[in-house]
Amino acid sequence: MKTIEEIDKLMSAAVEAGLEGLDFMAEFDYATIAREYNGIGPEWIGEELRSKATSFLALFEPAAVGHDLRNYCGDGTRYGFNFANIEFHENCRRLADWKYPFWSWRRYRARAVAKLLYKFVCGPGGWKAWLDASSKNKPQRTEETGEGGTRTPVSPALCG
Repeated sequence: MKTIEEIDKLMSAAVEAGLEGLDFMAEFDYATIAREYNGIGPEWIGEELRSKATSFLALFEPAAVGHDLRNYCGDGTRYGFNFANIEFHENCRRLADWKYPFWSWRRYRARAVAKLLYKFVCGPGGWKAWLDASSKNKPQRTEETGEGGTRTPVSPALCG
């Protein structure tokens, strides 16, 4: 679990890089973000491997914060899954562009890594992580509506 200071640094970097979804992330207090952000990678890969991936892919951590919050509030639908993953990819690209000048090969290497991450999160392992998070958090972020007890997602502000 990240400290509040570490979350503050990641959120500052997200703002500086102009990431998508900042208004969504701003709805959460830092304690909730610290609790829900687990690094880069799904829970099922284990803490040790996720820690190594996060260290290796540190540039993309601010994007991963937003992605983890989208998972936390996920509704279990393909639409929500695709939205979270597209936003994650765009944010990884923005971080690459923010960190490196246009003439640097590092920018394009980082963009290529962002594309690989996108393919990973869109794959079967990403779908499993999305469904796991959705079912784990569903009682916290849904409300009963209508007849027959159908469940609908509530505002992200109510997720935490």
